[in-house]
Amino acid sequence: MELVKRSVTLGVATALLFTAPPSSAAITACATSAFRSTPPVIIAHASGDYFGPPNTIEMMRAARRAGADVLDADVRVTKDGVLVASHDDVVSVGTTKLSIARSTLADILRLDLGAVWPGPKKDFPFRSSHARVPTIDSLLTAFPKTRFSFEFKVAGGGSRLCALLRSTKRTGDVYVSSEGDAGVDEVNLSCPEVVTTVTEALVVDMRRARDSGAPWCSPAPIGQPALRRGDRRLDAERVRWSHDHGMAVYTWTADDRTTLQTAIALGVDGIYTSRPDLARALLAKSS
Repeated sequence: MELVKRSVTLGVATALLFTAPPSSAAITACATSAFRSTPPVIIAHASGDYFGPPNTIEMMRAARRAGADVLDADVRVTKDGVLVASHDDVVSVGTTKLSIARSTLADILRLDLGAVWPGPKKDFPFRSSHARVPTIDSLLTAFPKTRFSFEFKVAGGGSRLCALLRSTKRTGDVYVSSEGDAGVDEVNLSCPEVVTTVTEALVVDMRRARDSGAPWCSPAPIGQPALRRGDRRLDAERVRWSHDHGMAVYTWTADDRTTLQTAIALGVDGIYTSRPDLARALLAKSS
């Protein structure tokens, strides 16, 4: 299945994108990233907990109904080698705590995440739904026509993900990132046809190009800078530089109206958010 690409109008690489380019920097004739998008795509942040327990199918279904274009999932590997969606290694439900890396899938599936998720109204709306830590396979099955962002939280699992994406014919509608470069490197080696995002290793080359103005085009079509980190903020100049050098800019995380408006005004191509409903409403208002 091919990615749904919107027409173009006019982290990982965070450190670079917050570094101001020299005024003499040359514009390199780079191919436009296929992931450029106006308006920006709305990405349901994996750790968002407004619509349901983070990383669960229940949360993702609600986020899609609220207006998300893309679903984000954090990827870990169980003791018996199954890819599952969870931000943290240790998952807690009441007094029960399990390490995903040290537990089998059967162990993990006993945890009822819906039982402990209060919801915005503190009424525990998923208490009877038995929301579980989902496998990546189950996510692909539950959302057969939805684009996914998969972020590896651990090394290992790249070849398994490759095999899964090929068997389900989903290599064309996911993109992969990772904490550290190991996850992306594994996917690139196993599945070069799968899109991966800017790695930390690329930051050195990018910084050199920005500092010197040397010709350079990104081999990765998506950069994922933080919208803000400490006193530093992503700005329109950094977004333009990325666009000129072959990258779409998918920024994180914007969860309130003001921050979403800021991200939209910068001209980014995608926004990770826990509130796709707010993002959709703001985009509709600005169109």
